[in-house]
Amino acid sequence: MKLLLVNPNITDRITAFMLDEALRSAAPGTQVQAVSAPFGTQYVENRAEAAIASHAVLEAVATHGGGCDAVIVAAFGDPGVEAARELFDMPVVGISEAAFHMAWLLGRRYSVVCLTPRLRTWYLECARDTGLDGRLASVRALPRLDADITEARDAARDALLEQCRRAVEDDQAEVVIVGGGPLAGVAREIAHLLPVPVIDGVSCAVRLAEALVGLHPAVPSAGSFARPPAKPARGLGPALQARITREGE
Repeated sequence: MKLLLVNPNITDRITAFMLDEALRSAAPGTQVQAVSAPFGTQYVENRAEAAIASHAVLEAVATHGGGCDAVIVAAFGDPGVEAARELFDMPVVGISEAAFHMAWLLGRRYSVVCLTPRLRTWYLECARDTGLDGRLASVRALPRLDADITEARDAARDALLEQCRRAVEDDQAEVVIVGGGPLAGVAREIAHLLPVPVIDGVSCAVRLAEALVGLHPAVPSAGSFARPPAKPARGLGPALQARITREGE
């Protein structure tokens, strides 16, 4: 089995963090190829950047998805996930949706802990948009991020741990999600310090992607996720252009 992990931001160091966590979580025999967005921002934090990232995700999947069995969109907030499901024939899993689903299975109330107040707003909207906010106890964010985003995993670990504790003690969370691609691996590192399950979107997405591939789902030919008909387009990357226009098919 081969999974394509797409980092919707342009920061290769964050891609490396997420690939390491994905490989730790993958079953024996699962290969993971990781790529960064071909354009966009250092990290995705708001609606405007998510819109740019959605296009970048489609370009990355069109370019690198050949021969892959499933795709993981590795930004909390899942930019471009539904568009990719509509356009490509393999399962597509977003790391926030994966974490929300796993949290539902592990407890009655879950909280998300993230790096910035802007991310908090976006993650709240994401939970509502996916219909998985019914057990959401809270989304907690650090008041500010003092470190470079590529250093946040280490620099903000203690502050993130404190917010996780507050989610359990003050919000009665029974599961805590450490949200955000730049924080891949933090949940595993602090899990022994908290009295409830602590999970990470990347590891959840890897396991769900493997399960979906194993189910051998049919490619939809009806409904909103059936592939759209060919349409003229311009200005896209060659692989995405061909996918939209169905050139060569």
